[in-house]
Amino acid sequence: MRAEIGVGKLKSEVEIQLPASKSISNRVLIINALLSDPAPINNLSKAADTQILDRLLKSELSIYDAGDGGTTARFLLAYCALKGNACTITGSESLQRRPVAPLVDALNELGAGISYVNNPGCLPVKLSGSKLHGGNVTVNGEISSQFISALMLIAPLLPDGLKITLTGEILSLPYIQMTASVMHYFGVDAIVDGGQINIPSGNYSAKPFTIEADWSAASYWSEAGALVDGMEVVLPGLNQNSLQGDSIILTYMDSIVVKTMFEDSGIRIRKKSNYRLPEYFTADFTGCPDIAPAIAVVCGAQNITADLTGLKNFRLKESDRASALQRELYNFNVKTDFCGGSKFKIYADSGLRMSRYTVKTYKDHRVAMCMSLLAAKVEKVIIADPEVVSKSYPDFYKDLSKCRI
Repeated sequence: MRAEIGVGKLKSEVEIQLPASKSISNRVLIINALLSDPAPINNLSKAADTQILDRLLKSELSIYDAGDGGTTARFLLAYCALKGNACTITGSESLQRRPVAPLVDALNELGAGISYVNNPGCLPVKLSGSKLHGGNVTVNGEISSQFISALMLIAPLLPDGLKITLTGEILSLPYIQMTASVMHYFGVDAIVDGGQINIPSGNYSAKPFTIEADWSAASYWSEAGALVDGMEVVLPGLNQNSLQGDSIILTYMDSIVVKTMFEDSGIRIRKKSNYRLPEYFTADFTGCPDIAPAIAVVCGAQNITADLTGLKNFRLKESDRASALQRELYNFNVKTDFCGGSKFKIYADSGLRMSRYTVKTYKDHRVAMCMSLLAAKVEKVIIADPEVVSKSYPDFYKDLSKCRI
């Protein structure tokens, strides 16, 4: 299956109903599963990762397959350890290459008795069914905030709660703060103070929760606003005081070319009038790596020299995202480099190649979506394996088709 994308004639205004936040949905699902009387969840994400987590939390299995979902597997691992489930947790081939040792080590410190089935440090893992105790754990903050959030979510149900000490540079701090905010909504205080997180023992309180729209998904429409002249995009359901760190996309795109206006129901995006593109752009993505691909394409397509920093885990996503973007952008004559293990550099020394090209997705939803918008600048973009977008934004290509007259 392939998706052919050509811009053609565009509507002057299009309204897009964004998917619900996958990150918030997955956190609320874990808390809801820990309640004796679950609360209503409104606008739950339809993303594959969330739907799989929802199904697995309602199942009693000996083997749980998380598919491609890093958050799904890591949250489920902590949940099953807390519940004392004797089971195996696995995932796709790509997920089995992603690290899980920091979470396993922390859970084992709390008494979990988790062992590796094949390769040390990676899924699949086997849980013995041992009960957890509370106490203190130390986690490296440089690998993934998902390990930290997984521990935070189960912490109130541990005897004496949990104190988490973070070492190294804390990456994706906004996701840790998101977890603390969601926990607070459900009646538990998680105190995040620098490299220390303290969570007392207690119980979550059942309250209805409505999931806000996804700012990560909004990054592609902000990308569209930067690349397409004469079109406004209306995105309902986005909050100015969002729990999501990816909302910083507005600040970054504003410094390039996009004007964003908040309205009662959401936001309106359009290219600035009488704009002048910057010759150089730089931004730190330490807390928001998922929006970096959209900005990389914007800079590459418009011949802007750029340094996108704070991307230490760019090679540890659904794909080696640094290499994937380098290869695919190069096929459109955009030259890039990944420097020092954390900086994605874009060179503005050549024009964008205008001919059509088939983009490989590397089984990565964000590579597929950000590269699709190049159709605004070239004759046609063909996306191989477009179904990968189901991981976070199943209706992306359906929504993209709404832009054409």
